[in-house]
Amino acid sequence: MNPLTDLKSLWLAVLGEPIPPDNQFLTWLELHGLTTAKIGIAKASAKNLSLGGTMSYDHKIRFASKVMLTKTNDPQKQRAVSQGTNPPAVPAVRGNSVSC
Repeated sequence: MNPLTDLKSLWLAVLGEPIPPDNQFLTWLELHGLTTAKIGIAKASAKNLSLGGTMSYDHKIRFASKVMLTKTNDPQKQRAVSQGTNPPAVPAVRGNSVSC
């Protein structure tokens, strides 16, 4: 399979029809790469499920795009990629939890 077919198949499997046009998938691939595009589509699917499947077609595309932008533009991720390491873990802050 090629990356375009992979993304279209994933969209159809997790978000259903209608499927965005090929140029939308090609734009995502060019700007973000296959892995990030798959993450964006998967997160859009999870959001759609959490909303009871009520996201509009436009909302699905915009949400997936925003996730991809966030993943692509994450400064820690970019630093880690350039250094070949994982980003540092964020330390837990104690004393800020709410007791029930």
